[in-house]
Amino acid sequence: MMTKKTIKIVLTCLGLVLLLGIFARADIKKDVRVELDSRVIKDLSPRGLTLTFYLKIINSSRKDYYLAGYTYRFVVEQVEYLKLSTQLDDFIAVPKQQEIFIAWPVKITYAHLFTTVPSVESQLKSVCYLSGELWLADRKGRIKGKIPVAFSGEFPIFKKPKAQISRLKVNQISIGGADIDFRVKFINDNGFELLVDRIKYQIKIGGHKIGEGEISGDKNLPPQGEKEFHLPLLISFFEVGREIAGYFQQTEVTCQFSGEVELRTVWGRMTLPYNLESRIPVEKIP
Repeated sequence: MMTKKTIKIVLTCLGLVLLLGIFARADIKKDVRVELDSRVIKDLSPRGLTLTFYLKIINSSRKDYYLAGYTYRFVVEQVEYLKLSTQLDDFIAVPKQQEIFIAWPVKITYAHLFTTVPSVESQLKSVCYLSGELWLADRKGRIKGKIPVAFSGEFPIFKKPKAQISRLKVNQISIGGADIDFRVKFINDNGFELLVDRIKYQIKIGGHKIGEGEISGDKNLPPQGEKEFHLPLLISFFEVGREIAGYFQQTEVTCQFSGEVELRTVWGRMTLPYNLESRIPVEKIP
């Protein structure tokens, strides 16, 4: 049977063990610190993007540590978008008195984002906040402490450029063919310039192809601006069919514009398909 003195000694020892554990865990925050090196946006598209936080982990102690796992919470406009906890199968060494760099990518899908945070869909960009903990272990895999991290950032809300058929004018028509002024407009609602490398197109009137090719010249779209492209068409009725002439005698006609646009931003390249169909007036020279 334990005496009061023995119980007191045991409790004192337990208390010392707990204190030593607390101090051991607290020491790791002095041994290791984490800094944000940079933020990089990649793979921007109408579907979303990847925002990567590059972190520098600095071990100033004389002990080797190992990154064993992490938890993080990603918040957009004060709303939680993602929460994750991961234990690494292969630990990442953080050698004594050295520093390492790690990438912490966050995949942002616009469909999920607009459902979770509807207000951002109409914005040009959104602010975000990443917070969490890095779990550091010793060589045997025992967790020695957790380092808190918290970083802010922002990312663009990409909007696919809109396109619309703006004009179909008959400059001249004869038995053999027609001289047509066709115009299409592209509208950039983004807060940044779109560098357009190529626009391929095909034009149909009433389901009949009357032209195809590539738009030449400067095709870049200014931020929150628009650009109209003039596509002169010389149509031979012997090649496309005499029935096409009848469409140009109407007051309005169904017109189709299809193709694809290859463009660049500072965050990546993309190819966007287009397939427009609308009833537009047929303008004629008096």
